[in-house]
Amino acid sequence: MEAPPAATAPSRPHAPLHPSPWSLLGIAAAPLVMAGLGLTHPADLTLDTARHWLSLHLALVPLFPLIGVNVWWLLAGVPGPVAWLARVGAFVYAVYYPAVDLLAGVGTGRLVGLGVDEDSAIVRALFRQGNALGDVGNLGLLAACVLTLAALWPSVGRRVVPGGVALLLGAWLFTGHHIYPPLGVTGMLLLAAGFVALLWARRPGAGRLRAG
Repeated sequence: MEAPPAATAPSRPHAPLHPSPWSLLGIAAAPLVMAGLGLTHPADLTLDTARHWLSLHLALVPLFPLIGVNVWWLLAGVPGPVAWLARVGAFVYAVYYPAVDLLAGVGTGRLVGLGVDEDSAIVRALFRQGNALGDVGNLGLLAACVLTLAALWPSVGRRVVPGGVALLLGAWLFTGHHIYPPLGVTGMLLLAAGFVALLWARRPGAGRLRAG
């Protein structure tokens, strides 16, 4: 008599996280700080605004990559190729988007502050190069956000929707408007809300709401 085939173990969703008030504040901190800084972002780079333009973008140097770090945070303990593709997208963002800050922010601010005309060829070249690299980062962030929601769906289900909508809209506004007020600032606030909502959705006991 042949032994019955071994039962296949049902697939289990990834382990929940245990978000504390401090972790919820932590994942929201970078976009909230950038939203506050964005309220002071000059509309244009001129000799009069160059000093603040430079100081602002120097303050942003360590903050922009943290948006990518937040994506990895949301995906802590989530296995599978979709989650890893999301992490790759977040890495691409964290590497390439800060070029906007360094070239079109710090570099141009320094030059114009030293008296170089804001319409000079070298300033325009820095803006073009920074924006070209920033576009790569933008694509990485948008892809990372979409893939993060797909990776969380098996365990979180429809609970990803509120935070997911905020995350996607915030990423779209950010990639289109940087942190300029009002739309770029709004994008940062939506990213903060999305990160918090999705981290909270992974808490123990949240369960999974299935469609249908």
